[in-house]
Amino acid sequence: MRIMEFIRIGRSFFLAGFFLLFLFSSFSWAEVRATDPRIPNFVNDIGDDVFAQTSEVTIKLEKSVPRSTESSSIETAQGTVRSSQDSSVYKEMEDPFAGVNSDIPILTDPFEGYNRWMFGVNETIYDNVLEPVARGYRDTVHEDLRIGIKNLFSNAMAPVKFLSSLIQLDFEKSGRVLARTLINTTFGIGGLADVAGEEYHIEDVSEDFDQAMGFYGIPTGPYVVLPIFGPSTARNIIGRAADSFLSPTFFFAPSTGVSVGLATEENINDASFIVDDKKQLEDSALDEYESIRDFYHQYRHGLVKK
Repeated sequence: MRIMEFIRIGRSFFLAGFFLLFLFSSFSWAEVRATDPRIPNFVNDIGDDVFAQTSEVTIKLEKSVPRSTESSSIETAQGTVRSSQDSSVYKEMEDPFAGVNSDIPILTDPFEGYNRWMFGVNETIYDNVLEPVARGYRDTVHEDLRIGIKNLFSNAMAPVKFLSSLIQLDFEKSGRVLARTLINTTFGIGGLADVAGEEYHIEDVSEDFDQAMGFYGIPTGPYVVLPIFGPSTARNIIGRAADSFLSPTFFFAPSTGVSVGLATEENINDASFIVDDKKQLEDSALDEYESIRDFYHQYRHGLVKK
């Protein structure tokens, strides 16, 4: 499988979250509808693309596995039956986190009642505000410019990536962060173009303080769905707070209004890439809440172990 990060309908910083909560508090909070950070165990069709809205990023889980036409089946550990396939098919699958989930700890969900309710609130905000705005934005702004804006925000998060890598004593990653930041800022018009990746094949680094804490064995704590930000854990809340203080959109903005505006632009720009895919997911998922919760846990664990 191939996991790509490409939007986070909630990687916004705390100021943006509180601002949106106040702005849309007049909405009637509907009952739980459900969302989706998923684990492949919760998806019936392993040939479909799966997307998860996380507090940091909405994640696309792609499995380019051809559907089997054989009638035989096998039972998984979760008790679901899937069509068996030739072993050669599985060899073709790309799994960047292969082997890291065998020791995945159990994620507790003691606040499930609240979490499901807040999940429904976030979905109401998304359906009535973010989705229509993101669709209009997508139809108005050229894709190349939207990709450039995405690169720009990613380049601005270099301090978080660099310090997190250093805390983990991963000097190879910290060196890549420095090289990418220098090249993209200098030759990529401040980061609009990913010159380091496209021309020099220096891969981007996905690191934050939540991963740094996980590296040293700090447990995730209970699962929590945050207003606006979506899926999270107790450890992730602390990590995100630390990340925000190194984010230019929060710390270096000249005013609160500018900070909120930058965070909002980032979220809308990110959301413009996946509005159709999220809609497809909503129509096909059996229990979006459980799927998102479990996939989010698997994904974050994979990032720590990677």
